[in-house]
Parts: sequence; structure tokens; C-alpha cells
Amino acid sequence: MRKMKKVTASVLSTFVLGMGILTGCGKTDQSAESEANANKPKVVTIEAQTAAPEVTRVENLEKAAEKLNEELKKQGKNIQVKVKTNVFEGSWEEYSKQFMLAFKAKKEPDIYTTGHENIGWLADGNYILPLDELKKSKEYSDVFPVLWDSVTYKGHIWGALQDTEARPVFYNKDILRKLGWSEEQINNLPEKVKNGEFTLEDMTKLAEEAKAKGLAEFGIIHRPVDGPDFHVMVYNFGGKLYDPKENKIVLDKKAVKKQLDYYYDIAKKDLIPDNLTQMEWSNIHKTVVNGKALFYYGGIWNVFNWGQDNFHEKLGKVDEKWVNEHFGMMLIPAAEKGGKGITLSHPFVYTVSSQTEHPELVKRLLELVADPALQTEHNVKTFHLPVTKGGAEHPDFKANITLGKVAYMTEYTTFLPNHEGFPKYSKAVFNAIQAVELGKKTPEEALKDLEVQLKNDLGDQLKIVE
Repeated sequence: MRKMKKVTASVLSTFVLGMGILTGCGKTDQSAESEANANKPKVVTIEAQTAAPEVTRVENLEKAAEKLNEELKKQGKNIQVKVKTNVFEGSWEEYSKQFMLAFKAKKEPDIYTTGHENIGWLADGNYILPLDELKKSKEYSDVFPVLWDSVTYKGHIWGALQDTEARPVFYNKDILRKLGWSEEQINNLPEKVKNGEFTLEDMTKLAEEAKAKGLAEFGIIHRPVDGPDFHVMVYNFGGKLYDPKENKIVLDKKAVKKQLDYYYDIAKKDLIPDNLTQMEWSNIHKTVVNGKALFYYGGIWNVFNWGQDNFHEKLGKVDEKWVNEHFGMMLIPAAEKGGKGITLSHPFVYTVSSQTEHPELVKRLLELVADPALQTEHNVKTFHLPVTKGGAEHPDFKANITLGKVAYMTEYTTFLPNHEGFPKYSKAVFNAIQAVELGKKTPEEALKDLEVQLKNDLGDQLKIVE
């Protein structure tokens, strides 16, 4: 029995020893795993949202994150950034409402891309952070100076400039050829407009001639709905839309009267479709692409639009080579001889949520996304203009047959006010333009009603200049 006990004790001793070794092995494995986890970079997710269809606005942020992660690794930071993207399908009004609701629920994106004109209500509502330091950064040091105006509100910078554009007048080369214009005359038209040799009145007269000779169904086409394009005419007639010192929307009555006179005039002369402000966008594009109008107040991104849908009756989608063969682009002609051509830009910007948990990482991401190569990739795909001189000098941008020709327009551009009350002003002005074009009111009557409407809608946010 004693021998048996000794053997049993020996076996038990060996078993316990083995268990100890195994337990020790387990502890060693767990320590290694813990150590590995400790060395594993912490993943920080940054959410970014944009509106369709230009998805490169958020895709570029994903590419910028790759560079940021390389920098963080070199700096010995145990952090990696992942960008989660969201593309909103819906109207601009719905896009704004969706952001406000998400913000209230603390589910909004860290980076919200939007038109610069929304900065006013976003800043006043404390939805976004000021980004003044971006102006001092190396990446934004060569921004075209005029563009900073579009993201400035109450003395602060509120958006990282993402892209810009121009709203030129497209002119139909085929119709000018039928009018007897030489190729040299056709190609020199943008220069004449730029120098104030070809005015708004000259444009109207040429539209009348083309229509009278049966070469164009319509002399002039503009957008069918409320939008920025209409307000460039106030600037063209020497007026103002905003007083930054008083932070008020301006109703410049003299300039607005001339603005209404212009739209009344082209309607009275039968140069536009009778129901232009009631047309669908698709019909506008079809009218222009199929050569039914001599002039079209459009945007350079329309070249992108025309390649996305079957607007041409025979060809369906048309590429930029076709567009450049049949259309030229010029600034909006000056209202007076010797004046400068003009355009209006609507820069898209990245804004940063005031509730973001990672403000410094987000700002570094916004600096890196300004890289000229990333700008160019977006601009060439969607037909937009760069925000920096480096972007304008990128070989792929300069080589583009469309964009290279219109890059100069940035120097002749204007912007809408960032004031939160401007959408009400814009809607009221559009209704006034619609009324004079449909013959329901004279410009005098429309201006009088407009003043009453704006006083009611804007109250002390409005400044009237006689």
C-alpha cells in the first residue's frame, strides 16, 4: 500500500507539475496576445457625407486618410484613421434637414460637405467649428485669394475649400457658323467678352438675329428654377447683395430693377421659351444639347451632366470632345461697353461638426485632401475648377480640353452671401423674375411687390438701398 501511495504521489506530482507548465504556457500566450493588442493601432473612424452625384468629394478623403496614416506611423502615433463615407440622394433642402436632425441626435458626420452659402446658418446654429488655422497652413497657402471670401462669415473661416466652378454662357458654334461667323471670330468671342467689347446688349441682339433667321428656336436659355445664376445680374448691374459690416441682406433697388428689366426684355422679345421657369431640367439639357438655343446660362459641370444621360436625340450621351466641337464658353457679358465679363461661383466646402470627437485629426485630413493630385482627380471627373494654384498647374488639369480653357474665369468670379436669410431673398427674387417673364407683372410692379415680400420675410435682416 505504501508503495502504491508513493507511485500515486509521484504520478500526482508529475501531473501537477505538467499542469503548472501548461498553465505557465497559457499565461505566456495570453501575455503575448495582450502585448500584441496593446501594440495594435487604435482605429479612429471619421464619418464624411456628401450629396450625389460627385462622390469623389468623400472618396478623396479616404485617399487623404492613407497619407495621414503614413504620417501618424512615422510620428510614432499608435493611431490609424478610417474614413466612413455616406452619399445622400435627395434634394438640397432635404440634405440640410437631414444634417440638422442627425446633429440633434448626435449622429451627424464629422465632415459635412455643402455649398458655401450654407455656412451662415451652420455657423449661427453652432453646428460647425471655425477653421481659421487652415488659411495659415502650407496646403492652403496658394488658394486663389478671392475664394476665401466664399467661406468667410463674421470674420472667421468656416469651411475648407473643396472645389469651385464657373457659370459661363455656352454659345452654340454651329449657329454662329450659319450666321456667317468665321472660326477665328467664334474662338475669339470669349476674349471679346472678357475685355468688355461684347456686351449683354450685343448678346441679346445676336440672339434676336439667330431667331429671326430661323437658325435657333430660342435665343437664350437659363435655369428653370431658383438658383445662384440669377443673382450675378445684380453684380453685373453694379449692385450689392450683402453688407458684411451690418450682416444684412441688401435689396439694391436700382440694380434689381435692371435685373428684372433684363428678364422682362428677353421674354418680351420672345427669346426664351414661354414656360421656361416651369420646365424640367432634362428638357433644358435636351434643348441646349440638340442645338435649339444660341446661348445658355449654364455651369461648366454641365459637360459632366451631358455625358451621363441620353440628352442628344441621335447620339444619346455626348463626350467633352463633342461638346467642345459644338459649343464655346464665355463669361457673362458686361452690362456696359468697356466693363468686365463676370461669372458667379458656388464653391463646395468641407465643414466640421462642432460635436466631432476628433477635431485635430479631421483638420489634418482636410489639409491633406487639398493635394493638387486629389483636386485634379475630382475636377477632371466632374468638371470643376481647383481651389489652389497648385491644382491649376497640375499637368492633368492643364491638359483637359474643357477645363484649361475656363480656368481664367476664377479671376472674374463673384459669390452669393453666406447669410442665413439669403435663401428667402433668392426665392422671392426668382418669383419676381418668373412673374415678369410670364407677363403677369411689369418690372416696376414686381419690384414693388418684392420689397414688401422681403420686408415681411427678412425683417431687420434686410437693408434697402434706393
